[in-house]
Amino acid sequence: MDKMKVSLLAGMLAVTVMVSGCANGGLAGGQKVATVNGAVISKAEYDKTYSEFQKSFHLENVPEEQKGMLDDYLKQMTLNKLILQTLINTEANKAGIKVSDEEVKQYKQDKIFNDPALKEQFKAFLSQNKMQESDFDAMLRENLLLNKFMEAKGGQQVQVTDAEVKNFYDKNVEQFKMPESIRAEHILVKAIEPQLKQELRKANEKISDAELQKGLEAKKQALKAKADQLYAEVKANPAKFEEVAKKNSEDTMSAVKGGDLGFMPEGTVDPSFWAAAEKTEKGQLYPGVVTSQFGYHIIKVLDRKAAHQQTFDEAKAAIREQMSQQKKQAFLQQWAQQQRAAAKIDVEKAYQPKEPEMGASTETGAQGGAAPAAGQPAEKSADAGKSAVGHP
Repeated sequence: MDKMKVSLLAGMLAVTVMVSGCANGGLAGGQKVATVNGAVISKAEYDKTYSEFQKSFHLENVPEEQKGMLDDYLKQMTLNKLILQTLINTEANKAGIKVSDEEVKQYKQDKIFNDPALKEQFKAFLSQNKMQESDFDAMLRENLLLNKFMEAKGGQQVQVTDAEVKNFYDKNVEQFKMPESIRAEHILVKAIEPQLKQELRKANEKISDAELQKGLEAKKQALKAKADQLYAEVKANPAKFEEVAKKNSEDTMSAVKGGDLGFMPEGTVDPSFWAAAEKTEKGQLYPGVVTSQFGYHIIKVLDRKAAHQQTFDEAKAAIREQMSQQKKQAFLQQWAQQQRAAAKIDVEKAYQPKEPEMGASTETGAQGGAAPAAGQPAEKSADAGKSAVGHP
């Protein structure tokens, strides 16, 4: 799939998680978590946001010994996000900055629904993240509001000139050397060890280490056998690859396109996957099932792009977007620090962070998303929003 399309959907989710979900009854505290200049942050808001951070960080896959530390961090992120969100909403209301239903609808039409392939990706995106379209709309509305807010309040501070874009390219021209990229399609049978272990522990809380390892190997063998069977099916009839991928691949984002992953630059995918794809001729099926950290892959190579130098015209749009995001992040960080210093914020004791605050980067990151690092080539920066091949 096209890298910018991947980045669009992944970026939307990464920027801010606003999916509806069940409240986490395990969190302590009453109905009020905090007040920000008199505005109340409710427990329902806190639980909802915390729950979604847990999902986005795949807390279920984290080793038990690390869960406590990460959980404290997620709670702090939740509080920081809601405080910043409250400050922004208050100032936006004062300035009359709003996002209409029509703006949300038009954005989706322009960026998603006008492209049939991306529309299918969007459906898979909602399904994979257990998200209703109305939930996505709420997330998108918040981010459109944030962008309007930064542009209105940041003024010239967040504007990017043509001269700045050209100067950036000229000073970093070496960094716009694009590595070889391969377009491939795959069928994934997931076999992620932490998830498999969790399933075994859930089935038997008293399972011993030896039993756990034995059960893990048995599960992996069964999944490998399934992958071998699918490989035999497409090897016997290569024309059925897309059909088999749509029905069987557990990488749902690519499955809707018959397993097509689009062009993937070297270094952006699992090393085992890349090594196999690199050895495979255009139009050919890799001879056998490939094992990666995500499970078992059946790979077909569709096309290749040789390493090349990206021209300024090719790179300028992505450079402008990258620089714009960096300027907005810098503005938002500064603004957030000033606002929090001046604000009256009262946090209920049960929700006060255990550790010193992790800084404005935690606050702004929860709202505004992380901009690509300065100097990152445009084509590479587009892939920054893309998970490694086969990631669930």
